[in-house]
Amino acid sequence: MWGVLAKLASRYMEWSQVFVISSIASLIATVAVFVFFKPQIDVSSPGFNYSLLAGAAGSLAVVAFFAALGTGKASIVVPLTALYPVITIILSYLILNERISPTRGVGILLALAAIIFLSIE
Repeated sequence: MWGVLAKLASRYMEWSQVFVISSIASLIATVAVFVFFKPQIDVSSPGFNYSLLAGAAGSLAVVAFFAALGTGKASIVVPLTALYPVITIILSYLILNERISPTRGVGILLALAAIIFLSIE
């Protein structure tokens, strides 16, 4: 639903407006989680810095997503963004030294083929 709703919104608004309004909704959800679960946040933990970086990367990804939806077809943009696990697997291999099983390797190749097929008009 997220991709379809975002595309519907982008028909009536610029991608930057959709991003800001969606971010406000996310902020409300964040405050609700904070109030309900009352997590203890340790700013001295390395996890704090990684969390900030993850949030920044996620925000940049959402900006790119909304910009792409503003100019492209939802039927292409949304499936392409759904291929993000391929990047995660590759980065996990490079940064976290996780192994890529033969099954995952085949999955990466199929995902790359999917990108090609989805991009063809």
